[in-house]
Amino acid sequence: MEARVTAQSQSYRLRERMQEAKVSHGQEIRADLPNVRVLALAGGTEAQTLFCNMGPIRVRAILNRGDEGPLPTDVTLEGLQVSTSGVYDILNALVGSNGNLRLVVDDQTTVVPAEQAVGASAGLSWV
Repeated sequence: MEARVTAQSQSYRLRERMQEAKVSHGQEIRADLPNVRVLALAGGTEAQTLFCNMGPIRVRAILNRGDEGPLPTDVTLEGLQVSTSGVYDILNALVGSNGNLRLVVDDQTTVVPAEQAVGASAGLSWV
């Protein structure tokens, strides 16, 4: 199913994570985006992307320098295909920030299920 950005995606969290990574307007980078949730919509062919619990962005490469201006607020997503709802790490994605925040999953990008916290899958609880 193809994932897309919706009104519920909490796109502001992606923008916050990009600011933390010191990405500025006009930059184009290759980056890792951990813990992106993809949730199937009714019908099963489309899904929404949720950035609410996304971890810190790791910049792998700066392809184009920015102009140090503020990041745009609109987010677009291209090419994210997953087979099931879940939490994914998007590795080596192409991210641009000119006019809108553009996240592209291309032939250089790998999408893998995110690692769960140690103990979570074993049903451990903390006292």
